[in-house]
Amino acid sequence: MASKKEAKKKSTKELKAKIKEMEAKQRESIPAPAPEKKVSFDSWYHQRKTKIPKQHMKEIIMADFKSRGLDKEATMEEFDKALKLYGIKL
Repeated sequence: MASKKEAKKKSTKELKAKIKEMEAKQRESIPAPAPEKKVSFDSWYHQRKTKIPKQHMKEIIMADFKSRGLDKEATMEEFDKALKLYGIKL
């Protein structure tokens, strides 16, 4: 009986090794995510202005974003997060 257990352990180890190889090959074939594009504040505002209430002026929003450390260019997600912190949910 000891030989059956040893054979089973050996086959299990071989299977685990094959699975690890297959997973490594799969990871290599997955492309790296593309870096997010930065857009200007004006471009972002133009795309979002229909969702922002009229009483919030563009210049005030931009001043708030600058105080939060955003430059004139950032990703759409960064601008959206800053707008949420400003108090407007999209």
